[in-house]
Amino acid sequence: MFVPLFRLLQTVFELFFPLLCINCQKEINSRQKILCLYCELELPLTYFHLIHPSPLKRLLFNDLKIDRVFSLYIFEEMALIESLLYQLKYGGNKAIGVFFGQKLAGLISGLACTFDGIIGVPLHPKRQRKRGFNQVDLIGQSAAKALSIPYYGTFLERIKHTPKLSKASRDRTEILQDAFRINPLIRLPKGHYLLLDDILTTGATLKACSKLLVKIDHLSLSIATIVYRN
Repeated sequence: MFVPLFRLLQTVFELFFPLLCINCQKEINSRQKILCLYCELELPLTYFHLIHPSPLKRLLFNDLKIDRVFSLYIFEEMALIESLLYQLKYGGNKAIGVFFGQKLAGLISGLACTFDGIIGVPLHPKRQRKRGFNQVDLIGQSAAKALSIPYYGTFLERIKHTPKLSKASRDRTEILQDAFRINPLIRLPKGHYLLLDDILTTGATLKACSKLLVKIDHLSLSIATIVYRN
């Protein structure tokens, strides 16, 4: 009795308060979506996942033992992708993180490789308390759930509170020196893992994390981000 009544109330609610695309405000027909089809098609895919070895690997990570490097979308200023990132990180719209994770999982499902888990790039605790959440965790948890693999959001720890890299005047590699460590209380099983961040610009953050992970003999590593900003 309860389930049919809930569905009836939900139908009535959606009749008076229809679900709308967060970009163009057109009506959409699923609670699992945040964008209409037309707006979703506006998002600029990189197609880096189809190129192996990736141009990002050759450009930024050629000195590290990493299998794949890919990003889902290309960053565009004053465009939808920038708006989504801003709403996620500073507007607290967590549904966007879930959306990104689902899109990443869909892309990964089509790759000729599998992952045994996803490792998220952490925020410093001070910044996470201020923001209230780590957007990478939202994306990673969503992707891991869709792929039925574990998500490890605390395997890496950020122990050095650094300034925002986008506003830093010093070299990013220097700023991030000794900024991360591996959580000594967690041991990952042998396997192929995906290191995840939201944005890839210079690669300094992901390099700092990767240098720790590639030292673990029983792990092989790939890298993914939602956005590549060149």
